[in-house]
Amino acid sequence: MRNVMQRIAPLVEQAAVSWEEEEGVLCYGQIEKRQTRQYAQMCYLGCQEGSDPLSICRVLEPLVKSAGAWKAWGVLAELPESSPLFEGFRKAGFTTWARQNIYQLDSKEKHDDETTIQWRLWTSEDISSLNKLYKEVVPYSVQCIEPVTRKAALGLVAFQQNGQLAAYADLEYGPKGVWVQVISSTEVGAAGLLQALPGAIPELLGRPVYLCVRSYQPWLDTAMEEAGNSKSEAQILLVKHLVLRKSLERSAVQKIFENSNMEGSLPITQIK
Repeated sequence: MRNVMQRIAPLVEQAAVSWEEEEGVLCYGQIEKRQTRQYAQMCYLGCQEGSDPLSICRVLEPLVKSAGAWKAWGVLAELPESSPLFEGFRKAGFTTWARQNIYQLDSKEKHDDETTIQWRLWTSEDISSLNKLYKEVVPYSVQCIEPVTRKAALGLVAFQQNGQLAAYADLEYGPKGVWVQVISSTEVGAAGLLQALPGAIPELLGRPVYLCVRSYQPWLDTAMEEAGNSKSEAQILLVKHLVLRKSLERSAVQKIFENSNMEGSLPITQIK
């Protein structure tokens, strides 16, 4: 029923394609774009075992074309690292922009935060702090892909005693669980904050909590692994851009350096 309602919802564009080779090999996929988001998202793509990557391309090409008609900036997709579909996406022009792990948090037990930092619902007064931490943590090269918040629900914030934002959590509710993505400062111990998250989420109603950790925040992965939280297979995040970002002229770049107004960010992959 949820998929049926999304199909007729005025704020969601959807398209589906199937492709059958002469040998009977079948591939199919679906894409959607919400009017509140700049990028379209792959809903699913399936092929019979042993399908040629070109067959995957033949499914992706009309879907990407539909996204262009919706004036999307690009198309996003998520694949398990071991997915046999990766080569087909690569041939269709998709590139990797990050990786992610999904951890299941214990939503039944209560955890005490040793740092005395507490979560609360964010308000309009917290927006400037959210934007500042977001620009410090999220790599500049992917900020056009990764929004500050998906705006699906009111999220949570946790402030340090000195008034600095320690972390914020973006929330999205579903019938089978609550999806959480945390943006956290490297200067704050993440373990206590993450374990205290489920107890701060309103209207949890016993549903499991799934924490999404992008590869540009390796300290969150470390905290989750040390706490022994279970995780699913790592996923590759793919994008096919449909628009080109206009490059700055040399004079404009020079002014940025002179004014010391560069936006800080961390590298997408951690260099060891």
